[in-house]
Amino acid sequence: MREVPANVGEVIRKVRKDLKLSLEDAAKKTGVSKAMLGQIERGESSPTVSTLWKVSSGLRITFSRLLSKTAQEYRVTDLSEIRPFYEAGKKMALYNIFPFDPVTGFDYFYIVLEPGCRYISPTHPNVLEESIVVTEGELLLEIEKAPFVLKEGSSIKFRGDAAHAYANATAQRTVFQNIMKY
Repeated sequence: MREVPANVGEVIRKVRKDLKLSLEDAAKKTGVSKAMLGQIERGESSPTVSTLWKVSSGLRITFSRLLSKTAQEYRVTDLSEIRPFYEAGKKMALYNIFPFDPVTGFDYFYIVLEPGCRYISPTHPNVLEESIVVTEGELLLEIEKAPFVLKEGSSIKFRGDAAHAYANATAQRTVFQNIMKY
């Protein structure tokens, strides 16, 4: 596991206040002493993973919420700033827009298929679900040998461990968004 963020106390305080709980009430719900919760909130103590699990369970919030930042960070990235991975004789370009993050549990890819491209994807036993949204052109998707034609604006979800292939049988490029949920 990665390190506990320095602002975990701020997150706990915000959640506790949002739930309108006193430190004493939060201590009763979580099984973590009032003194320890206060020290964590003030940044005087770094909680163990076990303590964080007690807090998340007692306050009925996800563990990942405790690891999130309180202030939203914004960063705009242009597609031209991302180096693509090429497959299928450079007829397929895969841009990893949002690389895997254990808090979100997904990868987000922007994929371009040039005309005539066919790519047989390896199965992904570690992926729970794969979601595709076609944003340009037409995608021929084969899932366990069953063909699906997805036009611009179409979407589909399937198991990540299913055998599948992507193809562009048209004269125009195909662009689709691919989300892998782990």
